[in-house]
Amino acid sequence: MRYILDNIEAGKLTEEVRRRGLSDHQKVRAVVETLNDLPLARMAEQGGAFDFLTDDPDLYGETDIRSRNV
Repeated sequence: MRYILDNIEAGKLTEEVRRRGLSDHQKVRAVVETLNDLPLARMAEQGGAFDFLTDDPDLYGETDIRSRNV
């Protein structure tokens, strides 16, 4: 049997599957597609792209800040 569950919060997925009568041992195929994409910077942070900054917190300091020529 095929069910299409659309626009369901991830935390409520198990509850929705049970509501449809599927047991905890029923084998299913799940395709996860997020509806609200993460901003690029947040994805990079979650992926560890900025982890190197914690290894060297003094990489940049106040002396590196430059005033704009106006």
